[in-house]
Amino acid sequence: MEFEFHITVQDLSPAERDAFMRLCQSEQVKPLMIVLDKGDYIRQPMFTGVIKRTDFHEANKEVDKIVTKFQENGFTIMRKKVETSPNEEQYFYQPLTKHSKPYFEWHGKIEVDDVAMVKNLCAGLGGHLSRNSLNANGKVRFITVREYESKEKFYERVEKIHSVLKGNGIEFVKEQYELCIYDSREELDRGWLS
Repeated sequence: MEFEFHITVQDLSPAERDAFMRLCQSEQVKPLMIVLDKGDYIRQPMFTGVIKRTDFHEANKEVDKIVTKFQENGFTIMRKKVETSPNEEQYFYQPLTKHSKPYFEWHGKIEVDDVAMVKNLCAGLGGHLSRNSLNANGKVRFITVREYESKEKFYERVEKIHSVLKGNGIEFVKEQYELCIYDSREELDRGWLS
């Protein structure tokens, strides 16, 4: 089974950023410098990777080894997210901890000149924009949809965004459908999703 992890670290100074990038390279994880379009925590530097294991607990042990390496190098971990395929619905109906609430998440990558127009098109549909500041192309944005209620509602919401954007001539460069089965600090998205 494939598990994707996203580990957010505390915002980085320029010197820390260079060290972070070097450590990501040595640990063979992908660095991202996520910038939300609004919210309480606009800048969210993180690293991401994929681990294949039989279940979450085995994958989580491997993720924790990588997290420890970053902590030993002076980086403060703010959040840990673990995701898998939305088809692994047993995780949706049986949360890993009594305090966690799994959710479906979709990311649509687009390239546009008029970001304000896209933001307006997505606003009433629950689509939220962000970007990766490591990407030199300032036109690239990500639209995120998060759904806690059901897989059916999740796909309906994504389909509405598809229709609206395609109706306005906007094509997707890439899409990713996920089920987030563990999120240690959802509040880092406060003001962005709400």
